[in-house]
Amino acid sequence: MATRTERFPNWIAALVPALIIAVLLIVFIKIDPIGSLREVPPAEEIAVERTVLTDGHISLRVRNDGPDTVTIAQVLIDDAYWGHEIGDRSLGRLESTEIDIDYPWDPGLPLAIGLVTETGVVVEHEIEAASVTPDMDGRTLGIYALLGLYIGVIPVAIGLLWFPALRRASQKWLTFFLAFTVGLLAFLLIDTVEHGFEIASEAGAALNGLGVFFIGVLVAVAALTWLAWTLDAKRKVSSGLLLAYLIAAGIGLHNLGEGLAVGAALAAGEIALGTFLIVGFALHNTTEGLAIVAPLGTQEERPSIWHFVALGAIAGVPTIFGAWAGGFAFSAVWGSFAFGIAAGAIAQVVWAITRSMRERAGSGAAVAGFCVGLIAMYATGLLA
Repeated sequence: MATRTERFPNWIAALVPALIIAVLLIVFIKIDPIGSLREVPPAEEIAVERTVLTDGHISLRVRNDGPDTVTIAQVLIDDAYWGHEIGDRSLGRLESTEIDIDYPWDPGLPLAIGLVTETGVVVEHEIEAASVTPDMDGRTLGIYALLGLYIGVIPVAIGLLWFPALRRASQKWLTFFLAFTVGLLAFLLIDTVEHGFEIASEAGAALNGLGVFFIGVLVAVAALTWLAWTLDAKRKVSSGLLLAYLIAAGIGLHNLGEGLAVGAALAAGEIALGTFLIVGFALHNTTEGLAIVAPLGTQEERPSIWHFVALGAIAGVPTIFGAWAGGFAFSAVWGSFAFGIAAGAIAQVVWAITRSMRERAGSGAAVAGFCVGLIAMYATGLLA
């Protein structure tokens, strides 16, 4: 005879504790027993998530980033009150609204915007150099795609051309270039974490951009670990080719974040992307192609041309998608997640390469390669 608990499906038994917790939370929030203990003014915080500039017009998307309801009373531009239209002045926690302002801003000059709350708190938002936000049309999409090709796809493809030289290199030089790859990726990891923390700080405290960043890190590490285990278990590719694909994936995710940052900066008018800067990015990313083919130098059998096409696409094409996303749909939260994924992927790849060359890690060629990789990325990064 079934016991009383066995008469109910297992999913109901699992749901009961969650429902009790939910009811307790709702009751606590409604009653608010600690509300009477607080004698300080409400904590008012507003995050500006996106700025769109058109001729004579400014549009802001803002979100309440604090625990208390905030009411936007006035808008300041360059220390002067300015007329505006707003969707909803009173915002609850995490609620957002649009603010439209007719203002004759001057291209290339800075803009200082202040949002004045009902209690007199001023939340400042600055634009370094005002410029028209690109429209999402075919021409602009093409320009962003061309930018991604120049700073991502083409440099990586050029770097892959080092493969024939690596095939004829001695074991000592192969050790040097594998260690060079570790140094290169270690620098990319530092660069990615730095950018990720910077964007996470712009996401606002309530949305916890730093937490989103580290979620991305763990997701990337788990995903690449599973991918490497699956491919190795099924013996789909050789160990050197597997490592090359992992490196390409890590670099591709880094380039996704790089394209995201460049696209967002272009859309916000915060960067003057000239020919010199494009050349700097291209030179910086050419070394990434060398990093991808470095593990292939130890392969007895030459991979087919399609593997090189796939490696170049995995590492370079994400730059285009990153530029599109950054230019037309940038969000500090998703930016934090993207850079977190990139950082986790690069860290996983560094660990995989280091593990594969444990026996040679202490040699002079390995130490020299690691140091040269760091210095080369730093030097080319100065141009970008």
